[in-house]
Amino acid sequence: MPALRTASALFCLILIASPALAEEPTSAVGPLMKLFESGRLPAQRQPAVVEMICQRGNANDLRVVLDRILQADGFVPELRIQALDWLADAAETRKVVPAGDLSGLAALVIGDRATGQPQLQRRAIRLAAEWKVAAVAPALQKLATSTEVTPALQRSAIDGLITIGDPGSHQTLKELATAGHPLPVRMQATAGIVSFDASAAATAAAAVLHDATAKDALGPLLDAFFQHKEGVDGLAAAIKAHPPTADVAKVALRYMYSVGRSDAALSNVLGNIAGISADPTPPTPEEVARIVDEVIAKGNPARGEAIFRRKDLSCMKCHSVSRAGGQVGPDLSPVGVSSPVDYVVNSILNPNLAVKEQYVTKVFELTSGKVLTGVVIDRDDVRVNIRDVTGTTVTIPVADIEEEVEGRSLMPQGLTKFLTHEELVDLAKFVSELGKPGPYVLNPGRTIQRWRLMNEAPEELTSSVPHLEHVRELILGSDSTHWTPVYSQVAGVLPLSELRENGEPFVLILKGEVQVRTAGAVHFHLDCTERTQVWVDAQPFDDAKDWSATFDPGVHAVILRIELSDRPDPTLKLEVSTPNDSSAKFELVGGY
Repeated sequence: MPALRTASALFCLILIASPALAEEPTSAVGPLMKLFESGRLPAQRQPAVVEMICQRGNANDLRVVLDRILQADGFVPELRIQALDWLADAAETRKVVPAGDLSGLAALVIGDRATGQPQLQRRAIRLAAEWKVAAVAPALQKLATSTEVTPALQRSAIDGLITIGDPGSHQTLKELATAGHPLPVRMQATAGIVSFDASAAATAAAAVLHDATAKDALGPLLDAFFQHKEGVDGLAAAIKAHPPTADVAKVALRYMYSVGRSDAALSNVLGNIAGISADPTPPTPEEVARIVDEVIAKGNPARGEAIFRRKDLSCMKCHSVSRAGGQVGPDLSPVGVSSPVDYVVNSILNPNLAVKEQYVTKVFELTSGKVLTGVVIDRDDVRVNIRDVTGTTVTIPVADIEEEVEGRSLMPQGLTKFLTHEELVDLAKFVSELGKPGPYVLNPGRTIQRWRLMNEAPEELTSSVPHLEHVRELILGSDSTHWTPVYSQVAGVLPLSELRENGEPFVLILKGEVQVRTAGAVHFHLDCTERTQVWVDAQPFDDAKDWSATFDPGVHAVILRIELSDRPDPTLKLEVSTPNDSSAKFELVGGY
């Protein structure tokens, strides 16, 4: 009995001396944790269980998942990457991070375990940034300033420094924004400075734009200022004091309007430098009537389709045609049937005249000072998902929202000032013909309309026909940041000339996607003017023009390697059908 009383007293003392143990929050996934830690969980069930733990578990539960990630043999590679993403989502939306010391994540950011695993490395960087693990910042500074790492890894490291935001990271960003570093690095670093020193960022941005050319991608830099409450006016003042060339100002102005921004101060400064007049006033009914007459009598829909596809107008970022394009604005596929020409003309010239309810934008001001604009997709008590003007889905934690107000149309009032009068007439003609019988009738869904074009395809894919291991690793194993959407015309033809770089012959890597609902054989017919090699998932079909593949349900990739020649008008069209003896049912993946 004395021994029992002593043990009881000792246990009570432990509870008193260990308040963290006594107050440990109840786990919402307790039974799952016991199963996960038991070692009896079948491998095929692990992903679903780990995902549920990350979605609902507390800090101690997430710690168990993190420890398993950090073990060399804790997870198979694919699940390790998925688990990192799920932990990042828990931090972003639920504000829950694993308990204890998080510095061990540095082993996946730099060093032997990180080498040769770019997907794992980039996700570990994202997670370290989301958790603001200051102990990882020195590793990120080393990667961000290195001339030996890949551009993709350097970009990830800079993004990590931006998010961690400690004094050392801020100093590194300011150093990277100065002359002497590659222009893309300067742009990214400058964009990061906006969040903590908008004035210094504006000065750095003006210097960057002064050194830029019309061929440089200015969008990410400008976006950082658009997303800051006080960023745009400061940028306008800095540009006025240290102006870029007229061509760069014109490109910046086009981009600004393409993402739905027409801020007066910046628009006026860039317009004056570029020699482009101020925004036109909305047309009178009489002016609309005259334009409608011209559209009917003189409009050329073929020229209008080419205008609609122009990158500087970004029509396809917002609008879908034949299942290809953005979903920020209405699907235009049937608009010619349902809308008269005067409605089409008015919608182009005065986009705020009548915005359908489901496309009304919302403007969210966050506690960080960041401002986000988009169309709300869905929302709950934890998060709001919006689709911005680029078609990207952005998740906003409800806890971060300081103010929410209704916005305007993402199509800005003055976009048509980049068109000649003839181009306006042709564009309106094309839109007014969509869905009508003839060349612009709604595509029946049997040609791939949305392709993905690989950015900066590695030499292993372009120098010669790659072997299957490179297809699996570099194409099927790549993430979405490596791809840009490109779209076929309404009739299903992709003009490959639009994808040329400086008119030079080179190799393209394209990927289309087929969503199979019911298993079976699917037939493909390729009509391409250029030499091609074909893979469906990892199965090679060499230079075939007609082939069939048998699919299980799921999304399957059709990969084309195209040796683009100097032919004047190279084209591609891929038709997909179900053979007579097949029970397969499928959809071609579209959207943005």
